[in-house]
Amino acid sequence: MTALEKRTAFAGMLMKLSYVGFLITLTLGTWVWVQEGRQPSITIWVIRLAPMLMFAPGIFKGQLRPIAWMCFASLLYFVMAVTEALSSMAIWFNYIELAMVVVLFCSATIFIRWQAQVWRERTALRDDAV
Repeated sequence: MTALEKRTAFAGMLMKLSYVGFLITLTLGTWVWVQEGRQPSITIWVIRLAPMLMFAPGIFKGQLRPIAWMCFASLLYFVMAVTEALSSMAIWFNYIELAMVVVLFCSATIFIRWQAQVWRERTALRDDAV
């Protein structure tokens, strides 16, 4: 296993852990640590979770295209998290949610880049062998 493959495996593990962690923070932010002015609701929980859950099969299979689309979708969650964190009614949990979405986005983009490099190297080695 090359150094690039090790880095890619680490980024993939971090991406999957931060994805699950982000889903947990969305759930806890809806049901447990609710910001003032909100009521816990299953409808809000489904609306917050459903877009990210669509990408779960692609993320856990390591497919680059669904991961890239998840990065685009996570930008909307980033905007929402920044807005909530900078609100006058912000609670400590808003900062955790913001940190989770940042780690998710960064680890996913790094994984995409490194995995594509690994695949290009393997293809080049196969082409050279032929």
